[in-house]
Amino acid sequence: MKATGSGSLAESERNMTSTWGQFARWLAIVSLVVAIMLMGINIYGLTQPIRKPGLGVTDHDQLRFIPAQTWNFEDSLTAIKELNATGPRSELAESANQIVNQSLVHIDWEEVNPVEYRQLIPVWENYFLWAIGTFSGLPQFERYHYADYQRNIKRGIGICGDASTILASILEQYQIPNRIVSFGGHVIVEYEVSDGERRLLDPDFGVSLATPLESLGVQLEQVRDRYLAAGYSAAEVDDLIKIYQTDYALFDSTYHFMKLRYIFENVSYIAKWAMPSLLILLSVGYLAWLRSRRIPVSGKVQQ
Repeated sequence: MKATGSGSLAESERNMTSTWGQFARWLAIVSLVVAIMLMGINIYGLTQPIRKPGLGVTDHDQLRFIPAQTWNFEDSLTAIKELNATGPRSELAESANQIVNQSLVHIDWEEVNPVEYRQLIPVWENYFLWAIGTFSGLPQFERYHYADYQRNIKRGIGICGDASTILASILEQYQIPNRIVSFGGHVIVEYEVSDGERRLLDPDFGVSLATPLESLGVQLEQVRDRYLAAGYSAAEVDDLIKIYQTDYALFDSTYHFMKLRYIFENVSYIAKWAMPSLLILLSVGYLAWLRSRRIPVSGKVQQ
């Protein structure tokens, strides 16, 4: 009786080992298929533009500001690289301000179709951001603001916060101290012209305010004239002047302005390639190991 019991126990252990072996084998196969699909999505995404076709040209009825000309991604990057780093800071900063203004189309952020305008990040661009935007119900992912300035320019749409984070990133690239100034309804950038001297820039409107933040309250009439001279309506400018009389918050960098999103976004763009690569490596390695031991689906070692 004792021997029979031992034999039953051994048989039970072999059956359990076989079951787990089959499960692990099929898990490896499923993981491999999923990984190949994700890798295929990534590769397909390399061929797809993140910018809406016809942006700023065929959709004027969807825009808050209609640009005279919309730069493409390559033209914008070239202009950024060609900024004169040897001249006065003010010239570089104001040139960068104009580049940002011409690189983004200001849309009615809450009104346009989020899929059409790529506010909902396409699955082929980043399946992590797409999944969160599609299934989480979080508004900040349903209509996503990029933290990375090059991705922002590549997509080509934005509002004041997007324009300001792009400008701040460009100024940081050229080692010009700056900070993002966030009012209740508008975001601008203040940069350091020289030691002790600062000036405000509005990249969303493409206007240099020519005053530091500390003097903004007493320079509002001059600021108004600058917006009007740039061609904006009196009603639009009046709204800005009211905003500039409210409280504000200061941020030392794009990272500081949107810290969690900045980290998650960059990690997700690495992970979208790393995860399927790792799954392929582990799955293929495990299946190769099973084959080397001649373990079929049943999980029993062939002698």
